[in-house]
Amino acid sequence: MKTEFDIVIVGGAMAGATLALALADQHRSDGARWRIALVEAQPPQAAGHPGFDSRAIALAHGSVRRLQQLELWSALAPYAAAIERIEVSDQGHFGGLTMTAQEYGVDALGQVVELERIGPVLWQQLAARSVTLLCPQQLSSVQQQQDHVTLTLCSGEQLTTRLLVGADGTHSPVRQALGLGLRQQDYHQTALIANVRAEQHDGRAFERFTAQGPLAMLPMCERRYSLVWVQSPEQAARRLALSERAFLAELQAAFGYRLGALQRVGQRASYPLALCKAERVIHHRCVLVGNAAQTVHPIAGQGFNLGLRDVEALAELLDGVDDPGAFALLHRYEQQRRADRGRTTGSTDALVRLFSNSSRLMALGRNSGLLAMSVLPGLKRRLAHQAMGWRNEANEPGGRR
Repeated sequence: MKTEFDIVIVGGAMAGATLALALADQHRSDGARWRIALVEAQPPQAAGHPGFDSRAIALAHGSVRRLQQLELWSALAPYAAAIERIEVSDQGHFGGLTMTAQEYGVDALGQVVELERIGPVLWQQLAARSVTLLCPQQLSSVQQQQDHVTLTLCSGEQLTTRLLVGADGTHSPVRQALGLGLRQQDYHQTALIANVRAEQHDGRAFERFTAQGPLAMLPMCERRYSLVWVQSPEQAARRLALSERAFLAELQAAFGYRLGALQRVGQRASYPLALCKAERVIHHRCVLVGNAAQTVHPIAGQGFNLGLRDVEALAELLDGVDDPGAFALLHRYEQQRRADRGRTTGSTDALVRLFSNSSRLMALGRNSGLLAMSVLPGLKRRLAHQAMGWRNEANEPGGRR
């Protein structure tokens, strides 16, 4: 017995859940709503869920607008903290840069949300929509036929769908089942993450470059900051084992006193960093979105913002069509997303190489660049527009991005 759907999404974290919600209110060409299933291995409340763990993500201004268009932002806003100012600095060097929301005529440059809290919110929204939730369930195999795809789950249940969407993360089982190639660049770095309480708390976000790698502090709700500290695997392992007092002392030395004294740190965790990019994001009646298609370094906070643009583009193309898995439609999606994927993954990789290098010559070059952007409005505006996730640098606040 096979259950038939129009669209099956494998992976129910941020990308998969937002895509399912975007599609839930759309219609096929015959006026009927899409028959949608969402397959997820773990419920969002599960401890250590890879999509809704203790990390926080910075949503660019453009991403918040997209979530507003999807009518999702009002449910997420109570768990968000606004970024009103971004301060970029390089430890031990003169270069620096500041961007403010006021400069660009917006209320906030972005918002920081805690993944662990918004996972259940998204799933509450899904439960209220016409989406079939299959959880906990895992993909076992994929078989592609001319007019549909058959999925077998580990439970033995079978589904047929006209379009299969892989939104199942960096180690995507969908991508592996389809045999799609993956290009990987190991950065030999580890991101150490934690929530930190400081003497001061406001709407400032900080990106500080150190000899080992970037250190970001992002404002969160409840007067906390989200720490992402990139360093060597050896240093990360050592710092994970430190006492709270010793860890805070090392963090204070690296970050400085921009927020006064650092007072507390929550549970620390870490994950390895690599650039992963699928060689193809479409296959017969199948498409990849989010981290299944590309996973980038957190240096510029563009990971989910890039994935949300995948979701938006796919949802726009599917609205009102007859066959969601038609080759022409998926080919158009691939073409539309190619430039943004290449530009964002390329620029992020370049930033990693530039700002994770202790060479004096490289340090001089990057500090000269930061200084130039601080005094040349055109250069700074381009960086700000990219950070805010605007589609077109010529767009003014209030326009579509």
